[in-house]
Parts: sequence; C-alpha cells; structure tokens
Amino acid sequence: MKHKQYSVPQTASVRIALNLMVVATSGLLMMGPAIAQNKDAQVCNVADFKMLALATNDEQAREKSVGDWLMKFGKACAADQIGYIRTNLAPWLGTANTLKINQSIESLLAEKKATQKNYDADTSELEKNKNNPLANKPQAETVSTRR
Repeated sequence: MKHKQYSVPQTASVRIALNLMVVATSGLLMMGPAIAQNKDAQVCNVADFKMLALATNDEQAREKSVGDWLMKFGKACAADQIGYIRTNLAPWLGTANTLKINQSIESLLAEKKATQKNYDADTSELEKNKNNPLANKPQAETVSTRR
C-alpha cells in the first residue's frame, strides 16, 4: 500500500493568517528581554528595606545588606520614603544602625531636598516670566463695540 501525501489547499486568507501568527510570535519573542529589563528597574520599596533589615540576624550582615540596598535603590526613593526609613532606623536595624548607614540616609535626604529646592526655584522663575509680558510683544488693539 502506497502512502499518499495530501496537501491542504491554501487560500489567501489562510496564508495571511499564518503570516500574522508568525509575526505575532516573533514579536512576543523579541519583547521578552524588554519585559525582563522592566522587572529589573530600580524601584524604591520601603517594605523591602524593612524586611531585609528585620530578616537578617547578624548585625554585620544586616549593616552590609542595608548599605547595599541604599546604594542600589536609595536614589530611586522619594524624600518622604527616605524620611520614613530614617525615622525607623533604630527599630529596624538595632545595633546595625551605624554612623555609616546614618550618613548614607542623610546624604540621600539632602540630595532630594536640594533637587526639590532647585525644581522649586526653576518653576518659580517660569511663573515670574509667565506673568510678565514680553517688552517687544505688540499689544492687542482695543476695539469698542457699541450696541
């Protein structure tokens, strides 16, 4: 008995559908690294800091891990998040609350305050300029409308 090969007749719509499936699959494969990069984005999560501090028993290891976390994620933290961490350093770190950790927190907080101060100064200059008309700007003519 001979084996016969059967071919499925492909219409234009079937070919288009197959091509779209191939394009969609390749697009998903290309997006994989982009999704992984978003997962690695630096985000300040104070709960992670707290759990890291409370879950590490050895004080030297706790100081190192907290210091590493501050170096990695500290710049991504907002000023209020850094203030919250600073407020809770003693209960979370215990004896690992060293001068080095305190200096890291204070420098991050000072940097955030300076950035905010510069932002406020820049926006206030914009507001000042917005209220002052340009010297060479022609004034609109006043037209009287009587009824």
